[in-house]
Amino acid sequence: MAFSKAIMGLAGLLIALPGLAQAQDAATQEVQQTAPFDAVAAWNEFETLLRGAYAYIERDDLDVDAQLDRSQALAEQAENAEDFRRVIQQTALTFMDPHLIVGPFTDDDYAIIMTAADMDVAFVDGRAVVGDVRRVSPAFDAGIRSGDEMLAIDGSAPIDAAQLPFGEVLPDPTAAQLDYGVTLAANGKRGSGRVLKVRKGTGAVREVELVSTRTYARSLSDRSPIAVEFVGAEGDVAVIRILNSLGNNDTITAFDAAMVLAAEARAVILDMRETPSGGNTEVARSIIGHFTTQVRPYQMHVIPVYEREFSVPRQFVEYVHPREPYFGGPVYVLHGRWTGSMGEGIVIGMDSATDAVTVGSNMGDLLGGLWNRDLPSSGARVDLAGEALFHVDGTPREDYVAQVPLTPVDTAPDGTDPGIAMVLGLLGDTE
Repeated sequence: MAFSKAIMGLAGLLIALPGLAQAQDAATQEVQQTAPFDAVAAWNEFETLLRGAYAYIERDDLDVDAQLDRSQALAEQAENAEDFRRVIQQTALTFMDPHLIVGPFTDDDYAIIMTAADMDVAFVDGRAVVGDVRRVSPAFDAGIRSGDEMLAIDGSAPIDAAQLPFGEVLPDPTAAQLDYGVTLAANGKRGSGRVLKVRKGTGAVREVELVSTRTYARSLSDRSPIAVEFVGAEGDVAVIRILNSLGNNDTITAFDAAMVLAAEARAVILDMRETPSGGNTEVARSIIGHFTTQVRPYQMHVIPVYEREFSVPRQFVEYVHPREPYFGGPVYVLHGRWTGSMGEGIVIGMDSATDAVTVGSNMGDLLGGLWNRDLPSSGARVDLAGEALFHVDGTPREDYVAQVPLTPVDTAPDGTDPGIAMVLGLLGDTE
């Protein structure tokens, strides 16, 4: 397809904003239709945006052209904006990118992962197995643990439940798409709870009913930005936890205060395992700055829309500056499936700009830097990665592997914290 003319001007129209699901929650407007809905125009508007601005449209793990052709055929049959939005919402899910979001949402839409998610699930030898569980979440409190097998999700076999989020737009999911789908299914829909049938490692089978993960996520909104505790046999290892507050500029002063408390610690554990919802680079750079004594690069940006429009690539590197108080002792960075977006940026930044040791599993894989755009033809709101992000060594952020790989990193099968235990072991310490 020829999209060059339609793409012209996208770079000037797209605006980078920090919000994630919150922005979509606010975009619950209805389209006032004074004429028959034009599904063809609405599809062209969506596809032009996707092909022009989405930094990750070129993929080697799925056939993008075939997917968009399938989705277009369904979308152009839509008789109203609501039906059309459902098709493009499902299309976005096929990309397996939690940063590619189409709203506005209804209660019947699947919850946003990993912000409103309390477990990660994947198929292993045909079985739907829990990979990790968010600590102090509904799934955690219900006793679900890594290694447990899902036998049924809301009455459906896991393989069937895994295909439901994609609707008709994806008749033949890949293995990776099925893993994404079963995680969506296990974490449920925005407006309803979940009934899960689970087999424990002991062989015991039980059924649990959990509240909606959206309800759980909202219950966390009043937390302080930062939590500090001291662990280890001598209580001299400071754990600084960032509680999903990387988009809150109050986190800058809160983290400064935490570093004062940690000044005499033998080591610092920077716990990034509860940062699924993104944030801004000002907060990120302020945090990393406490662990370096010189100006250092921390991440690289590539913005494809400029090259697509003007044939001139745009690429730049961001830097961190030293910030007081400086901590010069051992630093360990914990990260896992609930480390998302700017949290992922801090992890690769700590790896590149400081002497910290990273410990953890695959992160949230929220691709790139988020842009937001409204689509007038359908009333849809699209969040997508307009900037591809990289470690300064050129590694794509989503491909980063910890210096000390650890899975699971949030919750061990016995319910203990494997991340903290690993770092204390590396320090030669036990509680």
